[in-house]
Amino acid sequence: MTKVDPKEIIELFPENDREWAQDFNIAMWWKGLNDSQCAAELCKALDAIRDSGQSAEELFGDPAEFGEARAFARLTPQQLADSEMPINSSLVLLVGFGLVVGLLCTGFGIWVGIRDGWTSNSWHFWQLAALTAGAGIALSGHLWWFYRSKGKFARSWVLGFSGIAVSIAAAVLIVVFGGEEAMPLPNWLAPILGVGLAVGVFWLPFDKESKPESDRAAAYTDPEAWFAESTRLLRGRYGMRGKEAISVMAPARDHWSNLRRTGGESTIIEEFGTPSEFIIGQGVNTAKALQRRWLLMRLLPLVLVGLYGPSIVEDLLAQDRNGWDIFFAVSVMIYAAITLYELRPANRTEYVESKLSERRAQARGLEEGRDE
Repeated sequence: MTKVDPKEIIELFPENDREWAQDFNIAMWWKGLNDSQCAAELCKALDAIRDSGQSAEELFGDPAEFGEARAFARLTPQQLADSEMPINSSLVLLVGFGLVVGLLCTGFGIWVGIRDGWTSNSWHFWQLAALTAGAGIALSGHLWWFYRSKGKFARSWVLGFSGIAVSIAAAVLIVVFGGEEAMPLPNWLAPILGVGLAVGVFWLPFDKESKPESDRAAAYTDPEAWFAESTRLLRGRYGMRGKEAISVMAPARDHWSNLRRTGGESTIIEEFGTPSEFIIGQGVNTAKALQRRWLLMRLLPLVLVGLYGPSIVEDLLAQDRNGWDIFFAVSVMIYAAITLYELRPANRTEYVESKLSERRAQARGLEEGRDE
């Protein structure tokens, strides 16, 4: 099938409606529709305009609002699920960490080379140990969060704890065998290694992560498997606690039990839809989970400030402090102050209401998509 470019469809609109069509396309793309889905919606709008004889504005109203409504109606349950995840692949997470660490090594390598000379040996083993432990613990924590958000709780704990243990063990070994000595590494080599890491991560020899199992009805013909999957997704994707997820699923369980007692012949998929479809409708009942996530996202930076704060203050009070020590300390204090300011209840309420509004729109769109 030939791929249709939305821009080609936009060119077919009447001249006075092309700007509307462009805004309509942008609104759908921004909400996650792919090119083929956008093109299909543009074709429907174009046919309606030709049949009615009205302008696009008169027929559909504001392009941004109409585009958002059509996007939520057109998005598949998997696309709606992916919209809850800022990162949908562990490979992307690994690439991101490799890129960040590589750029840090490049930046600090250039700075140290200019400061101490390119042929000097300024890097120590304890610094390598700190980098190993810090990057390893951070990556392990993010993998724990990533797989937990996908509802894969066992894998998240295994990767999280094993990654942290390996990172700490590697750092300890580096300190034991290297101590306070300088590494036999000339300063000019550090930024080259950093660039190599930042660029090399894009050619990692990993196979692409397999796509999530599709929500085929045949996979959840067993009611208990359906309820288990729905509960797992509520806990992982939406961050509910176990008791909260059970409470949300209780009405569905009661309804299914009553349906069985009265001799209903519909399958659980016919009654509720697939697990992904069902929990999208339950996403509007996640205010408490959203409050917890909001709090964790803002407390984590303060935890990092608390961990590194003592060493920053120590450098600031030292007699041989330099301009960099003062600048870094002031930057961290400003960052901590901004983070504390963002802990206001008004910010929490705004975040929760915004997410719930988006999830209500997703649920309405999914219902509209079913009715079409």
